[in-house]
Amino acid sequence: MRASRGHAMNTSLPLAALAAGMILAEPVCRRDGTLLLPEQTVLTERHLRLFPVWGVGAATVCRSEDAEQFPASEIAPETTPDSQAIEEAKELLLPRFVHADLAHPAMAALYDLSLARAARTLVCRGPASLSLPGPIPADLLPPAPETPAPGPMAIIESDPKLTSLPDVFVRINEVLNDPNSTSREAADALGKDTGLAAKLLRLVNSAFYGFPVKVDTLSRAVTIVGSRQLTTLALGISVIAIFKDLPSGLVDMRAFWKHSVGCGVIASTLAGPEAGLDVERLFVAGLLHDMGRLVLYRNVARHAAHALALARREGILLREAEKRLFGFDHATLGGMLLRKWRFPESLEKAVRHHHGNLSHMGMPMPALTHTADAMVGALGLGSSGEVYAPPLSPAAWDTLDVPVERLPDVVAAAEAQVDDIIRVFLPDEK
Repeated sequence: MRASRGHAMNTSLPLAALAAGMILAEPVCRRDGTLLLPEQTVLTERHLRLFPVWGVGAATVCRSEDAEQFPASEIAPETTPDSQAIEEAKELLLPRFVHADLAHPAMAALYDLSLARAARTLVCRGPASLSLPGPIPADLLPPAPETPAPGPMAIIESDPKLTSLPDVFVRINEVLNDPNSTSREAADALGKDTGLAAKLLRLVNSAFYGFPVKVDTLSRAVTIVGSRQLTTLALGISVIAIFKDLPSGLVDMRAFWKHSVGCGVIASTLAGPEAGLDVERLFVAGLLHDMGRLVLYRNVARHAAHALALARREGILLREAEKRLFGFDHATLGGMLLRKWRFPESLEKAVRHHHGNLSHMGMPMPALTHTADAMVGALGLGSSGEVYAPPLSPAAWDTLDVPVERLPDVVAAAEAQVDDIIRVFLPDEK
């Protein structure tokens, strides 16, 4: 604690003790020294939500005669559900974790975090919001398919939207795959599609980056974020437009993208700056990890509907039901599609092996994508059709070497970003 101008007294407070209205006595910077907020900034609720995203665990604020501040002891803690609500939530939540190993320290921590969220949800929305969906009534299912599902490449090649990609997509991919491409070439390729460029700028200005000043031009975004990083994001965003005309009733698209965005955010947050991995590539891996499921919903809807019904009827993971009915799962299909599109190999492997193929869990990107998917499933952040928390690969967790104690901060960072980022992809959603 040290004094500064006039009668001000500066105090360093942990994140939990900071409140909107407090005034920074010292600048807030990233770990690499980048300025985030200057001295004398009045903290807002948005700043407090972004602090976990930025990796800020504390800040120095001032108390003075000119700026009334609340001491940490006067800050009201978050309302905590009572013991009855927690017990009721536990009874409703445990069936969702039937396939998860709660003896594993990371999964046990995720269960505790999920239980706290579930208890709050129970108080606000009632028990129906936590109950597992029951079997799909037979009268709501389409007629059972009379023929076996086609193979993965036959499904891909039967869909013109998957084989005849837009010119802008091809140009973006060429830039990304050319190690000699320049920033100007990247900006030119991205600027050819005004809708894509607008979404990129919204994403750059979202909580995913949390830049303290608005980035209002594509060239500025390329300079700040990096041409290859922004091009990777553009690939992920451009894929989303392909899946806008899915059959109704199979999947809630907002829930799907919440699950996917949550996976991307958690994967990039888990890695941390010291990992030396592109957060954009990790985000796109998470964003597209369940893309194969959208291909199934779009092209073999009757088979996909019966896979959903089989999983719920027998209480098995949806990917196991897919393997029974198709002979492959959505992860394999998604990986094959990314390979056909000539996506970077690291992205293809992360998508193909995100369910924990043991031979790939020693690789950082597949391990991060797998772990993020397990975390999002445990927390119930959206869904691509799966109703259970998926198991976590111990090998993947060992590869990441993340302290269990860090998980609450990772979850807090994801919660601060997900809804903001979803509005980039679904701007009409409120």
